[in-house]
Amino acid sequence: KLGIDVGSTTADGLFTLVEVECLGACVNAPILQVNDDFYEDLDAPATEALLDALRAGKAPQPGSVIGRQGSEPVTGRSTLVESGAGSVGSQE
Repeated sequence: KLGIDVGSTTADGLFTLVEVECLGACVNAPILQVNDDFYEDLDAPATEALLDALRAGKAPQPGSVIGRQGSEPVTGRSTLVESGAGSVGSQE
């Protein structure tokens, strides 16, 4: 999509492609960092849409493109799901 190699910058100076070892979000991979923002759970169409939006000057909402919260499983939380007294985050 960008037509550049790792370590190169697009002719318009908008994108530079850098390969990194770890962005600290393995469970949300594939992940792409744009400045200080992370875009997670990407596939090829979502990555292309993100690049198109950025090229158009838009600022897409960072985070999971599939709506995942934090590092929970794609199917949702399966533990620590109770609420009320004695639950995680409870003030009682």
